[in-house]
Amino acid sequence: MAYMGGCLKIMNLEFENILDVSSDLQEQVRLWRNNEDVNKYMYTNHQISKEEHQGWIEKLKKEDSTKAWIIKYENKPVGLAQLSKIDYENKTTEWGFYIADESIRGKGIGSAALYKLMEYVFDEMNFDKMHTKVLENNPTALKLYEKFGFKKERELKEKLERTDKQINIFIMCILKEEWKALKKQRYSFKMMV
Repeated sequence: MAYMGGCLKIMNLEFENILDVSSDLQEQVRLWRNNEDVNKYMYTNHQISKEEHQGWIEKLKKEDSTKAWIIKYENKPVGLAQLSKIDYENKTTEWGFYIADESIRGKGIGSAALYKLMEYVFDEMNFDKMHTKVLENNPTALKLYEKFGFKKERELKEKLERTDKQINIFIMCILKEEWKALKKQRYSFKMMV
């Protein structure tokens, strides 16, 4: 079983296990997640209490079905990457990430973070499939995921109610073999960071 603990650094982008950071930085993650610019694109967008957040941190310590990392760019915390519903037997995982620091959005940090997450899942964990839920009101994420070879597997029957509007939810996925072909054909590490 692979474990990305401690720190993993690639050029100016670093993933640091959330369990290895200070309690202040763990609290910053809660504040990021509660920020309207972040949570409007989340499947669940309620305000997360300190108690709920601490419960999530404690769950991370006890279970290996979810892992989370602080995304750091040039040594500055800028967001969060996460694997959830990790199924070691069937080699599948759900994933998600966000860049909370608005000043660096649009500079390729999200692409670099997704690339690193995919390398970890497919190359280090040797998993067969990654999938995520994405809301139709997040065209930037849809475009990014498609660029990385994710395809819409299906649309959920369930809709989210947000500000008197129904929002569709898509499940997007990629298989390991699709990732390997795409990586070989289109991506070099240098272009991602």
